[in-house]
Amino acid sequence: EDLLPRLAVVSRPRTTASHADTLASATMIQFDEHGFRRRVEEALVTLQKVLHSTRRPTFALDVPHSYEDKYLLAEFVTNCGLAAQCTCLEALGVGTQQLATLVEWSASETVTLRLAGRQRCTFLREEEREVESTSKVVKESTIFGKSEQKVVTRVNEWFWKIDVEWELVAYAGTMGGPRQLRLQGRSGSAQLKTTTSATPEPAGQVEFIPTEVPITWLLQQVKLPGGLVGAAHVLSFKIDRDAEGCRTPRRNPQVEAALHAARELCAWSKRVCQFMNQRIFSKAERCAKVQAHTGRGFLALIASTHQPSELFVPVLPLFEARPAEEEADAAGGDGDGGDGDGTL
Repeated sequence: EDLLPRLAVVSRPRTTASHADTLASATMIQFDEHGFRRRVEEALVTLQKVLHSTRRPTFALDVPHSYEDKYLLAEFVTNCGLAAQCTCLEALGVGTQQLATLVEWSASETVTLRLAGRQRCTFLREEEREVESTSKVVKESTIFGKSEQKVVTRVNEWFWKIDVEWELVAYAGTMGGPRQLRLQGRSGSAQLKTTTSATPEPAGQVEFIPTEVPITWLLQQVKLPGGLVGAAHVLSFKIDRDAEGCRTPRRNPQVEAALHAARELCAWSKRVCQFMNQRIFSKAERCAKVQAHTGRGFLALIASTHQPSELFVPVLPLFEARPAEEEADAAGGDGDGGDGDGTL
């Protein structure tokens, strides 16, 4: 989703309609050429480590190519983006079997990812303890001489048990129906100590507001060869050049649908981060003493932590100039080489 809009820079719409001009202006406002080139250049450094030393991929702008190559590049980058999204789903617990099930559901119903959670705050006990002051009170008497006294303060403490759990499910149709698949979930608890009798969290069980995102369009781009469960899936995104709404490699219904689905998934990911930070991780920070519900307490709620800068996303709009004879061999081998000089 981050790189696909950049294709608008290569191919601006040739329509004169005000709506198309508005869309083009909005896309150009979002485009940061300097930042885009910097990220691609950094990715190229990583890419060169895994490519043969003779390979020289570079920006599409710097390689001669035909207009058809622009369509091929848009399809190639979109399929790479879809592969990255499928990898995210795999990290969320969508294995081969689960993916096949979800793809089957998407053929007839809307498939939705749903993150939900709940917490319960339970009062445990009240304790009273004595705290000695670090200072001393010295008294002198002409009869008994010098004596020392310590000040002792009685402190009341209240102990609470905080249980938190979350669950990620995928379902078809409406929630609660027969087609529901639990992807993963975790639970944990901790003991919280306060100096007042007021409950630190709402008493009883509280259901968090769930956050959802439809993934039907993404699943409809996944094809299982021969319909075999367990077979490697392929991504089949393709732009319909002959469709009435197709204007350019960027301005067409298929790319617009891809961008819309990617933006929805991106927005949902941000809501998930907010959900985890506010509802889960903040509880662990507040607890002075962790008492495990499953042996790990609130640590059981945390699957893993990665910084975005640590992740390499191979969604790169690149071309590579090749000798004519090598280009002819490539075209003859797969039939998708196009009629330009650039190669994806």
